[in-house]
Amino acid sequence: MASIDKIDWLEYMRVNALDQPDLFVDRLPNEWIVNKCLMAAEIAKTACPVVERRMRYGYLSERGFANVVCSMVLRVCRWKQIKSESNGSYEYTNQDPLQNQPGYDASPNLYVSKRERNFLNGVTDDADGPMGTIGVAPQAGWNWSNGL
Repeated sequence: MASIDKIDWLEYMRVNALDQPDLFVDRLPNEWIVNKCLMAAEIAKTACPVVERRMRYGYLSERGFANVVCSMVLRVCRWKQIKSESNGSYEYTNQDPLQNQPGYDASPNLYVSKRERNFLNGVTDDADGPMGTIGVAPQAGWNWSNGL
């Protein structure tokens, strides 16, 4: 598995922002994007210490980790897109009055959402165990006489 330090952040950001080209076109320099991705990766590794081990053993793909990091950076990019200007004679506000769909909220800070943290840690939303865990307890109404 590839090292987190060797991930091509610009390529992943380009792919993750295909549906939102206005976030990057002539707005943000590559150095800023790579720096934010590296910082977001550090935050994700701190919030979920098992990330590197899960990637090393193949339980978490590079694409999955990069998707979480890109989502974190895209929230900051959306925040930077919201602008309000005034010089006394005019006022301009670039804000969308519609509520954003879940996961698309803008934020000035890099953070790992609960859903992203669960994904990185490999647990379900209700934290009953790792994703893909099969319970062995009988369901209500199970008839033991039927056998296994």
